[in-house]
Amino acid sequence: MYVTLLLALLLALVTPEIEGQEARYTEVPRETTVVEGDNVTLNCSVENITNDTSVKWFGPPNYHFRTEGRNSGHPRYTIVGDPSEGEYNLHITNASKSDNGRFRCWVREVRQDPAEATLTVKDRMTSAASSLQGFYLNFPVIILAMQCFAKAYVVN
Repeated sequence: MYVTLLLALLLALVTPEIEGQEARYTEVPRETTVVEGDNVTLNCSVENITNDTSVKWFGPPNYHFRTEGRNSGHPRYTIVGDPSEGEYNLHITNASKSDNGRFRCWVREVRQDPAEATLTVKDRMTSAASSLQGFYLNFPVIILAMQCFAKAYVVN
């Protein structure tokens, strides 16, 4: 009983809330497909967090740490959005195959399931071929019928 009470008290101390409201995600990243070399933004917005709240992004491979707050140690990753609105969107410049996989926006104070989604990066050639295939499939089918007539002439 004493241990349970102590843990509850500690949790209350390390989980700051604004005016008694629980922190929660208001926008979470969505499953996204992008062509290699293009830019992409994975959204993550949170409400009822304090200024000292740490928002972290994890990504491939194996939920490797990517960002904390608005800082990124990765040259192609930046955090964009309005922090006063709780926006901590991960912007990836020049997406590459190494970005393929699960990304997680994590806020310690949020007591929901992690906000995560899969980013799929398609190579440019495969993507172009897929586009052309769909393009040709949308054309109506035209059937041509050819008839051949032959006459025999006898020359004396």
